[in-house]
Amino acid sequence: SVLVESTIMFPYSVFISEDLIVEVLSLLNVKSILRFRCVNKHWDTLISHPTFVNLHLKKSEKKNHHFLLITEHVTNIQGESLDGSDDTYVRDYGVIPYSIRSLLDNPSFTLSIDSFYLVQHKGCSNIVGSCNGLICLVGRSLTRDYCQYSFRLWNPATRTTSPKLGFLRLHYGSSGFPSSYDGDYSFTFGYDNSTCTYKAVAARYNSRERRSDVRILSMGDNVWRDIESFPLDPLHFGINSELSEDNCGVYFNSSINWLAIQNKTWYSRQDIKDITVEQFVIVSLDLGTETYCLYLPPSGFDEVPPAEPNVGVLGGCLSFSYCYKETHFIIWQMKKFGVQDSWIQFLKISYHDLQIHYDCSDNGIMYIFNIVPLFLSEDGDTLILHCNQEISQEILYNWRYNRVERTNIIARKVGTDDRTVDNVLCSAGDYFESLVSVF
Repeated sequence: SVLVESTIMFPYSVFISEDLIVEVLSLLNVKSILRFRCVNKHWDTLISHPTFVNLHLKKSEKKNHHFLLITEHVTNIQGESLDGSDDTYVRDYGVIPYSIRSLLDNPSFTLSIDSFYLVQHKGCSNIVGSCNGLICLVGRSLTRDYCQYSFRLWNPATRTTSPKLGFLRLHYGSSGFPSSYDGDYSFTFGYDNSTCTYKAVAARYNSRERRSDVRILSMGDNVWRDIESFPLDPLHFGINSELSEDNCGVYFNSSINWLAIQNKTWYSRQDIKDITVEQFVIVSLDLGTETYCLYLPPSGFDEVPPAEPNVGVLGGCLSFSYCYKETHFIIWQMKKFGVQDSWIQFLKISYHDLQIHYDCSDNGIMYIFNIVPLFLSEDGDTLILHCNQEISQEILYNWRYNRVERTNIIARKVGTDDRTVDNVLCSAGDYFESLVSVF
């Protein structure tokens, strides 16, 4: 290996191998590493080299896990009428990487959100997803004839943002809606391990041809390509699906995964009366081959729950979770992705242990009450959950010691007044800092 001569802090010359320098640097956080780029041109080249970026990425994803805090800021702009009928509302989102360890140590805190973390400040309108330290943002512009989408990759750790790319135009018909369709695109973001390419997936329902239109954007060549339609349409896929969190898909292990029910696209009180557990399927799109696989839920899933099950990622595994008999919440993990027999039950938690005291047998709550697992602590002992009946707070549940706590996170957009209402939610899945380039 190359030897580097250093006289820093020593009265005599010391030789340090480049292998050792690389190993030490790869253990540091991104902010510290970037400071070392100014040491000399050689260090700058070393830190920017894809080999070092990938080494740091592999180590970063195993330690110091973060998650994304999503903030929503809605500002009321008053019109002239006294009854508020001509008032308008301006909506903006913030995306803040936050340490899971910091959340567990202090679940109650206040954040001031400056423009760096705001989506609109980057010329976009919403978040598509995150992967390997990159966050994919989408913008939308409207004309009389068409809607045009564009995308940006943002690395908060390196404070870099890509130019707009992946322009996608959706023309309107005479009715004012996209031609031959009743809604807009939904988007998902992921990484193709086989080609080392970041990809965005766009999907919409074509009502004229009664099938889905699915397209893939490879960020490297900036070209959209049509691929095969979904073998089964995901739940909530169809009218007004654009940017819906219910149907955007879950990235895991170079694939995008959706929950589907054979012969059903909606999950409601009326629909579930005719559904059986045998109809549930996980539709998985391989980002490398750009083909689909169908996986069944765990065999222990033996009763259709009143509220929709959740497909997610938890503890490095694809997960399947649902509310059970109005008394418990059950989480399964697929230990070997794609292997049907590898499903194991991770946890079965009673509502009592979660200090949830709603009368879930009440029809008014039963069909809307739901819990979603967001992420696990690094030691795997504490589960962070979102309950849709608890506004702006998450549940921290240590299953090993049966301890429970609620978060209390307050976020205020800098420079706003009482006209702006701020909301906070924790995004599902891990996030970790990286040196991955947005270009």
